[in-house]
Amino acid sequence: MAVFVFLPHSSDLAGQAEFVIADWQSLGATARLLAERGFISSRYLFVSYAILLGKEKEFQAGRYVIPDPVSIHRLVSIFSGGEAESNDVVVTIPEGTNIADIDEIFAKSGLSRAGDIISYNFKSVNLLTQEGFLFPDTYRFEPLEAGQFMPVAEIIKKMRDNFELKTKSTFAGRFFGVSGDRSYRTIIVASILEKEVKTEEDMRLVAGIIENRLELDMPLQIDAAVTYGVCYPKFLTGKYCDVSLANIVDNIPVDSEYNTYRRKGLPVGPISNPGLGAIRAALNPKASDYLFYLSAKDGTTIFSRTAVEHESARQKYLK
Repeated sequence: MAVFVFLPHSSDLAGQAEFVIADWQSLGATARLLAERGFISSRYLFVSYAILLGKEKEFQAGRYVIPDPVSIHRLVSIFSGGEAESNDVVVTIPEGTNIADIDEIFAKSGLSRAGDIISYNFKSVNLLTQEGFLFPDTYRFEPLEAGQFMPVAEIIKKMRDNFELKTKSTFAGRFFGVSGDRSYRTIIVASILEKEVKTEEDMRLVAGIIENRLELDMPLQIDAAVTYGVCYPKFLTGKYCDVSLANIVDNIPVDSEYNTYRRKGLPVGPISNPGLGAIRAALNPKASDYLFYLSAKDGTTIFSRTAVEHESARQKYLK
């Protein structure tokens, strides 16, 4: 077994210096520039270490102030943690947000107006067709002058490009976005997992339950899909709707393409924008004989094999 010891690398730089990572700059290009500037002695060692830590896709664009001497470990930490020195507008999109949430977050940042994103037509069709493919992440944008707003097309392209970049290895180059395509189905499942459970292990078990129910021709009975369906008509008109406030009990009898109590099979499309953990879980469902699950008040997931067990769990954990 090879053991790497990463000691601070001394350079001719005095105290600290600036280093800029351009938007979408590759890891290799970053390593080459670091070596040319004297921050590191081996770009290959830098690349290897970043990959070893699983941080190679987490580097964030920005202007950084680098101390000297500095270790490779610290450099990777600085870049992956986004410790940039700038006046950029930083926008964080949490995992599991939907397009209406994204619209609200960008409006609060001042980069867009409320309703600009959700009502935008992407390639001549409603932006809701991109639900599930706008990658949840931290984004940086150059500040705008007062009264100016970021073109929605640029925001969407940045998020969609990030999705393609971050999921490239996960999906091994499969094609995205066509209804019925296997990868599109995966994003639908991942979007459900992101809303229903917290840990990746629980997500894998719930992904297995979804597969079990589909195989048995049972309705999925997923609450998060129902609430998305309640808000969907408002989304289509460019209006914000908080899915967390939708009344599940009152809306279960109301038919929609997202009502997984009334209609069998998956909902017609994704109900949120999932992160990599949920996508991995959707691709790797864990086999079990469970058919039911619920989220207890403390956030843990309780699994059951039968309707009787499930009702008992409801009485125990939700009353």
